[in-house]
Amino acid sequence: MLDFLNNYLLTPYVQAIIFFLLIGLFFLQYRRRATLVSTGLSWLRTIILLVLFLYFAWNWASEIPPSLRAASVLGMFLINLSMIFNLLLGNLEEKYQQALEAYGREATNKALLEKVWSSGRRYLQFRFFFEALLSGHAPGAFLQGVINYQIPGDIQRTLAKHGVAAEVVTHKTLLNFLATRLNQSTLLPPELKDAIAQTLKQFAEHAWIQEQVDAFLHLALTDPKKLTDVSGSEASASH
Repeated sequence: MLDFLNNYLLTPYVQAIIFFLLIGLFFLQYRRRATLVSTGLSWLRTIILLVLFLYFAWNWASEIPPSLRAASVLGMFLINLSMIFNLLLGNLEEKYQQALEAYGREATNKALLEKVWSSGRRYLQFRFFFEALLSGHAPGAFLQGVINYQIPGDIQRTLAKHGVAAEVVTHKTLLNFLATRLNQSTLLPPELKDAIAQTLKQFAEHAWIQEQVDAFLHLALTDPKKLTDVSGSEASASH
């Protein structure tokens, strides 16, 4: 394995071929993403990596000791690893942005909202993985904090961009969703379905409950961490 790395993979010519293949993949990815997100940061990272790679290549071709040549090849290899990381990150970001745009066009679609959270979670975990390791906190807690802060904000901005009012997620939306699921259910006996339907009707007539549900849904969408803080405070007060 080490012989393969030294004799084939860790050679300047192989690294140069890999690098320019990765540059080509970057341009293909850029063409797909240009209509979705700002790719200025991706361009900046790629230009920096290109300059560094050319520096290592020029350094290797110069009259320098063999040990420095080996270090230059290692630098090329690390640059290629960084390019692969950036391409994977760009792919995850693209899927996240596509999910956001789809949800912005159909803000009442629960499946699309779940896709936003799942794709956003993967993207943010990958993007902030190393920061989480170096944060001094539990990596899982650090990443969850980033997710709870970033995704609701992205959702709000996407809805605003599409002209969707924040009030689209209210007690009315919840009641309509529950009523639809209740009508579609084949597991509940008719008597229980009638009782639940009556409860939903009474629920819709209480203004105080409507206000609390709207407040809950707003927090769930914009700042889920506050819900955890409130629940923790109430649990502490009860003891």
